[in-house]
Amino acid sequence: MNYLPNAFDTPVWYLVMPVCGAEGEFFNQKRYADILAARLNNDQHNALIKVEDYTFLPSAVHLMVREVALPLDMWWQPFMDAVLEQLNKQWPGGGLSWCDHTSERITNAEAFEHRINELLFLPVWKGLATDPLGYPYNSVNNRANIDL
Repeated sequence: MNYLPNAFDTPVWYLVMPVCGAEGEFFNQKRYADILAARLNNDQHNALIKVEDYTFLPSAVHLMVREVALPLDMWWQPFMDAVLEQLNKQWPGGGLSWCDHTSERITNAEAFEHRINELLFLPVWKGLATDPLGYPYNSVNNRANIDL
């Protein structure tokens, strides 16, 4: 892929957000994926961030986001808190939490392409799909209806 000069001057981040306290399929259920999608779409509508790519695994969210109006350190924690509050309202008994979440700044085209391919193939590597194009909760199929 060819990128415009300065394409990575605006910070791009690869975020991994595993959830603790949920068993089995979680983010692959429409009602939980909808909570994430609604918050991401709202934050994009308000120009806080831009979602470049995503994959929702059963117990973890993988996002590639670009900073817009807010730097990651101002956006991410309030985002996680708001999503977790909504998830706990829907999850029987509540008790969900984020665990071991990580962030990595993407600084060049090679790192960007590496992470995009990882997002695409994670479901295959985890045994959730035989073909990345057949996995519903990623930016290719966009079953979560995130504005990309």
